[in-house]
Amino acid sequence: MSNLFKLFFYLIGFIIVGAIAAFLIFELLDFDRTVSVPLLIGKSIPEATELLKERKLSLNVEGEDYNAEIPEGYIIRQDIKPGEGIKKGMDIKVFVSRGAEMFSMPSFEGQPLLDVKLTLINLGMEVGKVTWVHSDTVSKGRIIAQRPLPGNVGGNKINFLVSLGQYEVSYRCPSFVNMTIDDARELAEAIGLELIELDKGSRIIFQKPEAGAIVKRGDSVEVTLGRGWGFWF
Repeated sequence: MSNLFKLFFYLIGFIIVGAIAAFLIFELLDFDRTVSVPLLIGKSIPEATELLKERKLSLNVEGEDYNAEIPEGYIIRQDIKPGEGIKKGMDIKVFVSRGAEMFSMPSFEGQPLLDVKLTLINLGMEVGKVTWVHSDTVSKGRIIAQRPLPGNVGGNKINFLVSLGQYEVSYRCPSFVNMTIDDARELAEAIGLELIELDKGSRIIFQKPEAGAIVKRGDSVEVTLGRGWGFWF
């Protein structure tokens, strides 16, 4: 009877050892097989970990980087492309989003666009869309408005509305002769002309171009000053 028990135990032991050996061989063969790498971009760490676990792969977070499109804590890139075949047991290295990088946006309104471009380079920012419009109050080439507005913003691009200057207006030059210099200055400022004053006196005795000539807003008119009517005063 004892020999029978010994034989039974030997048989059971042999079966267990054989099962373990078969399992190990199966596992070794199984790990030698390749699996397709899943898409991890846009997924959270727990989601990616579970997805890789199903394929007997593991996740390795290499670092973080700013990304304006993918929320903080979600994967923005992976070292092995989705769909590529790799052996089971391998690591997939990923980078995780830190969210949008925040920039301190200063105010550029009223400044020349060329100067602002240099400033933006030094700040690590970029010029986005530039829209040009005419303006009666802002000089040509200067910034009228900006978007985003000054303050902390989640992006490094800024759009500008820039002045083309005033619309070109043509009209006939008024007569400044016999006007007082104060009245002439007031009229010239109102219609957008620049007076170039020659000689001294309280009244204008001569002008160039003459009254009735075609001038444009922003043009200059030379006026000669005297003390009264005619050149002989």
